[in-house]
Amino acid sequence: MTEGTIGAAETAMDYDVIIVGASIAGCTAATAYGRAGLRVALVERHRSPQAHKTLCGHFVLGGTHDVLRRLGFWQPMLDHGAAVTTGLGVWTGSGWIVPRPDSGVPPAISLRRRKLDPLLREIAGSTPGVHLMTGHRVVDLVEDAGGAVAGVVTSDGGTGRTTLRARLVVGADGHRSTVARLARVAEDRAPNERFLFWTYYEGATMNGPGDGQVWPLGRDVAVCIPVDDGLTQVGVFPAKDRLPEFTTDRTAAFDRFVARLPDGPSLAGARQVSNLVGTTDYPCVRRDPAPRPGLALIGDAATASDPVPAVGCGWAFRSAAWLADATAEALCRGANVRQALRSYRRAHRFIDKYDALGRKEALAEPPNALQRAVRTAALSDPDIARRLALFAMRAAEPSVLLNPKVMARALVTVRVRRPGETPPVVPAGRPAAAVRADRLGS
Repeated sequence: MTEGTIGAAETAMDYDVIIVGASIAGCTAATAYGRAGLRVALVERHRSPQAHKTLCGHFVLGGTHDVLRRLGFWQPMLDHGAAVTTGLGVWTGSGWIVPRPDSGVPPAISLRRRKLDPLLREIAGSTPGVHLMTGHRVVDLVEDAGGAVAGVVTSDGGTGRTTLRARLVVGADGHRSTVARLARVAEDRAPNERFLFWTYYEGATMNGPGDGQVWPLGRDVAVCIPVDDGLTQVGVFPAKDRLPEFTTDRTAAFDRFVARLPDGPSLAGARQVSNLVGTTDYPCVRRDPAPRPGLALIGDAATASDPVPAVGCGWAFRSAAWLADATAEALCRGANVRQALRSYRRAHRFIDKYDALGRKEALAEPPNALQRAVRTAALSDPDIARRLALFAMRAAEPSVLLNPKVMARALVTVRVRRPGETPPVVPAGRPAAAVRADRLGS
């Protein structure tokens, strides 16, 4: 960290906001700030405009739908072939819960990062006031006399250095954030007891209800999701005690896992169009989103959650939008942003609540009695099914599902079911009379 005088090999440039990282979070924030009339430096270490993150499931939950609409991202994503999911089926062990478009559950969207990142970078870079600086790596931060973060020092790979100064520096550079490290921001890490692999197929057939499926299977999880270009993404999240079988023959273990899914996708005749993508360790990481005066963190730099519930891209879009909402006016007025950053931290508590729950789920423990009761009750109680879908889409506070009244209702519903009764598929939010007649056993 330097207070920094400008040397012979350095240049200085002034902005209202400096954003480090030009992926989802960084481009979202830059676009919002530029549209507010602010001067923005968007610093990206990769030189290629096509650079993109590879280890990302890119499924954007429905709770982010309004943000994407408001920022004007939804339609361009559709124009690039994004797949929309309006009825994600969830396997309960006894049957399926399937929300419908008229249930009030907002749609999810999926566009592979090879398309999404360049698209967002193009939108941000063409926004008036935004200066996209590709091929620049942050090597130091600048402090003012009071100790607040006041800028960054970048390198383009040569001998020269560029000092950029601004009243707000934003770290949008991922869970291994260089900005957070240089700022000495405390990091809270938690273990993830699952690993993950996925791939894409052309010509796969989904056999479960809905336009995508999720299988919580005790300690393991699997997903089948439509993506752009008519492809299907199939992913598995086994508990780490199954890692040896994947180490021996990853492809064979993956195929066996998918073949055993209840109502799983038919892959006979389908063409696998990518290698298996994944990792054997993905810890949960969180940092204070407003850790120091003059500094904010968004996206994975603030919270890298368990990937199983597919929250990462949504959190990136939403945290960036919340930061711009909280601080743009103060920056435009030339006012101190400390109070505005406190407002951002308060907005970020929505993510913090879900992340706390996600850290528990990442321990890959079997579902407890209450979790089993909620899933079972959702098969016959449309309101609980709707609440479960809103919770899964991160479209409401966790209390939409996790509150004493709903828990008690779930327990009562499970107890009054007839012994041996096979539950039906329940479209979330529909009255009981509209429940489909077909019944799926375990």
